[in-house]
Amino acid sequence: MSKLDMDEATSTQIGKVHGPFVLETLVCQTNHMLTSRGVFLGSNPIKYSMPLILLQMAAIIITSRLLYRLLKPLKQGMISAQVLAGIILGPSLLGQSRGYMGMFFPGTGKVNLQTFSNIGFFMHLFLLGLRIDASILRKAGSKALLIGTASYAFPFSLGNLTVLFLKNTFELSPEVAHCIHTVISLNAMTSFPVTTTVLAELNILNSDLGRLATNCSIVCEAFSWVVALVFRMFLQDGTLATVWSFAWVTVLLLAIFFICRPLIIWLTQRRSVSVDKTNDIPFFPIILILLVISLGSEVLGVHAAFGAFWLGVSLPDGPPLGTGLTTKLEMFATSLMLPCFIAISGLQTNFLKIEKSHVKVIESVILITYTCKFIGTAAASVYCKIQIGDAISLALLMCCQGVIEIYTSVMWKDEKILDTECFNLVIITILLVTGVSRYLVVRLYDPSKRYRSESKRTILNTRQRNIQLRLLLCVYNVENVPSMVNLLEASYPSRYSPVSVFTLHLVELKGRAHAVLMPHHLMNKLDPNTAQSTQIVNGFQRFEQQHQGTLLAQHFTAAAPFSSINDDICTLALDKKAALIVIPFHKQYAIDGNVDCVNPAIRSININVLDKAPCSVAIFIDRGETEGRRSVLMSNTWRNVAIIFIEGRDDAEALAFCMRMAEHPEVSVTMIHFRHKSSLYNTNITTGEETEPSQCPLINDFKNFSLNKPQVHYKEEIVRDGVETTQVISALGSTYDLVVVGRDHDLESSVLYGLTDWSECPELGVIGDMFASPDFHFSVLVVHQQEDDDSFAVDYSYRLPASPHRGVDPRVYPRFSVEEGYTSVDLHNR
Repeated sequence: MSKLDMDEATSTQIGKVHGPFVLETLVCQTNHMLTSRGVFLGSNPIKYSMPLILLQMAAIIITSRLLYRLLKPLKQGMISAQVLAGIILGPSLLGQSRGYMGMFFPGTGKVNLQTFSNIGFFMHLFLLGLRIDASILRKAGSKALLIGTASYAFPFSLGNLTVLFLKNTFELSPEVAHCIHTVISLNAMTSFPVTTTVLAELNILNSDLGRLATNCSIVCEAFSWVVALVFRMFLQDGTLATVWSFAWVTVLLLAIFFICRPLIIWLTQRRSVSVDKTNDIPFFPIILILLVISLGSEVLGVHAAFGAFWLGVSLPDGPPLGTGLTTKLEMFATSLMLPCFIAISGLQTNFLKIEKSHVKVIESVILITYTCKFIGTAAASVYCKIQIGDAISLALLMCCQGVIEIYTSVMWKDEKILDTECFNLVIITILLVTGVSRYLVVRLYDPSKRYRSESKRTILNTRQRNIQLRLLLCVYNVENVPSMVNLLEASYPSRYSPVSVFTLHLVELKGRAHAVLMPHHLMNKLDPNTAQSTQIVNGFQRFEQQHQGTLLAQHFTAAAPFSSINDDICTLALDKKAALIVIPFHKQYAIDGNVDCVNPAIRSININVLDKAPCSVAIFIDRGETEGRRSVLMSNTWRNVAIIFIEGRDDAEALAFCMRMAEHPEVSVTMIHFRHKSSLYNTNITTGEETEPSQCPLINDFKNFSLNKPQVHYKEEIVRDGVETTQVISALGSTYDLVVVGRDHDLESSVLYGLTDWSECPELGVIGDMFASPDFHFSVLVVHQQEDDDSFAVDYSYRLPASPHRGVDPRVYPRFSVEEGYTSVDLHNR
């Protein structure tokens, strides 16, 4: 054996020593075993710390990702996959082989992996705390307070009463009774970061149920912190030690809130002014403060994650701090290091060591506690007049647990508060309960069910019943405003036909845990999102001032994950009885007409809104950039508008909207009616079947308009197939400022023959997808009428009074007196 082989063989010594509680494993390793010399020199890389930890991290991350892919159809989260990865790689399965454990997870490797992963974990907990807005505890309504209190008090009290009964019945030892009491306090927890993570993964964070669960979870977590603090105080040996420990932890928290928080905010404001960038943050000073606070926590005898979490809670959520720190740290802490920390809980789990007789008692108490938590939450929800299905879903969500509870159980196991059997049972039960709860929530709760059950509001019905037009305009940034204002101007609000407008600024949720949907005037003035929303609101308010008495507007802001922000759009449209939702197209065009950028997330939003909206939807392809107008002050009213009419419900809806534009005295509207050559000899427009009754009166009305108004034109284009249709459309050139077209047509129509085989953007329809090409330089509005039965839930409070002919006398007499009922959307008590 060579000297190198001898050094590697004797580099590690493992033995048993007496620890503070029981026998502990002592690992000794020589100080030169960090990096391998290479296989070409006969060195074994796995014997060295650096190659070994890289191998362990790769094995954990790859295994957890594969398991996540397999469990995704069952709606399981990444945390569950990471725990299962640790169980598979640990002594429960693969770890049964001593050769495998000695190679991949030797004693020295476990210590290094735990140390390295703990660094990533306290950074991850810092990010979780950073996303928490502590003020929502004050804003939580009475409903959330009652449900959150019941969700913790019911299982905690009944669980401990059960232990008192079992202690006398089964003669439990004091150690086992103490362990069970600890497990009950753990199972009664519902962590706010865990709940918001589950809600975001299930795409219901900004739903009614999601907002209620968010508020209930922070109330429940507040109770768990109080109980944990009392538990920690009485756990210490000696009254004086308890008092000093509590006092120094209090000093640490005061230093976090009254020294570190003001210092970080001052550094952020100073840096944003010096570099003239509002989103720039002092990253390295914040990391230095984080390390100091975490070190202080370890000095005081609490985990480093404790100080990191409360430092995050003390800082403002959202941009710039929340967004900036999340962007810089999330990849390292959450994606790279957190899987290792979570997998360690699985590596420490050994199903084969669940042998003692009191295991059945412990598992029974755990299940009783979860049952009490479920019943308490559901009963309190029903008492608050929540529907039984939603009450069950809320109770299941409050039973979900994750990284916080796993961290707590690992910490208590290291401190010998939990023995190995209790720890194994806790991890197994968390996996089962959380997995089943997530799956059932997906099956039981559908946030779009209220939209599907309501009658669909349409422009066509609004026009037929002389009901006030109500529009919901969605914007992402200031660049969307000028063309949206042009659209409002072209819709011709007047005193005889007023328009109610609701603007919704859509913001992707970053750096905060809870979703936001609120009127603009109620937003936090210090939030950078408020500044951008204010610029958007100012653009619309200027237009509103120019049309006083004919247009009323209310402005909202929604901050939510883009995967579920469509729920906010549909909620607002339903609550405000909007007849049309206007959403921007996911492609932005440069000044030369070519596509500047593509946002797939916005496309998903548009598709979801088209599928679930409670009213008609219009996708707006904005080419204002190509016209050189990106400022509201520079905005020019559209003078030439065209409507492409083929056949179908959507074309009728688009024509009904253009009928308003035709009344505008300064807007020229041209209807281009595509007809097949055979329609010259048949009674049908396209297919020989009877036309929908709603279309003929609209076409006749438009023809009458064209006879009485010189700026309104009606054109018929006789074509034989899709090729000739394409030629006519291509000949439009730059004649028009806006083209309005329906999304869906009769796909069997000969007018579209050959055009339905391929489409890049199916959400635009056949003709709309053609207009999305860079060959055109005008804006396009693609209108879709939601499918519904003939019934229409008419709210006659919005019906307009009969008015004289508006085309002759422009003078207006009656004031805009329709009751709008503009009220804030109650998000905390829903």
